[in-house]
Amino acid sequence: MRGILSIITVIFLAGCVTSPQTRDELKTTMINHPSLAIVGTYTTNRRFEEVVATLDRKWQECYGIRKTTTRTEGGMTTMSYRDTFHPQSRKVNNSLVEMTLQMTTEGMIMLSKVPPGGDYIVALDLQRLSGNKTKLMWYSSAWGWTEAWERNKQWSDGKNMACDS
Repeated sequence: MRGILSIITVIFLAGCVTSPQTRDELKTTMINHPSLAIVGTYTTNRRFEEVVATLDRKWQECYGIRKTTTRTEGGMTTMSYRDTFHPQSRKVNNSLVEMTLQMTTEGMIMLSKVPPGGDYIVALDLQRLSGNKTKLMWYSSAWGWTEAWERNKQWSDGKNMACDS
């Protein structure tokens, strides 16, 4: 995932887009730059409450992680940093839940302004539909998140997929 963020940072620095400072800015950036993004919708035939509970549990399990990256050259450590991922869920009303993944980095100088809570990585909206159906709306970078989006669809259908398949 760190490589993904590095690519995004290069794009931000090149002036193509600016680093999103809010969840809504992340969604807008992904919509406005479709070649850099995954923006998708999916409808599952499961009750809203079941989908919310399943995805909240899987997000905590699979995305609430820390990763340490260390680079060595000639037997010496030349770089070491730690990424911490922060999954969050927020009930907007009885028909909408917003899930957000942010990331903070320790041990590296960040060249772009980092918003409170960390860089915005993924936004997922869960919307109650009639007939015990739930709609998922996904917004993320294209790099490295295609499989995660597919897993979220499977999880929403009640399938117990591993965090990394």
